[in-house]
Amino acid sequence: MQGKQLRKLEAELWRAADQLRANSKLTASEYSMPVLGLIFLRHAYNRFQKVQLEVEKTLLSHPQQGKRP
Repeated sequence: MQGKQLRKLEAELWRAADQLRANSKLTASEYSMPVLGLIFLRHAYNRFQKVQLEVEKTLLSHPQQGKRP
């Protein structure tokens, strides 16, 4: 990520945190774990997308059924 993208992401995360503080009775420590979990899942998905084609190339092909999805 570049500087501009990081600043945009940071601003978006702060807005989301403000919404959680304003619209729920949760404290920061209570909503931090779900938010961090979502960030982790997004990171894992991005990493998977980068290597998906390589993984699909290594899948074995069944003579009658073809490759598994």
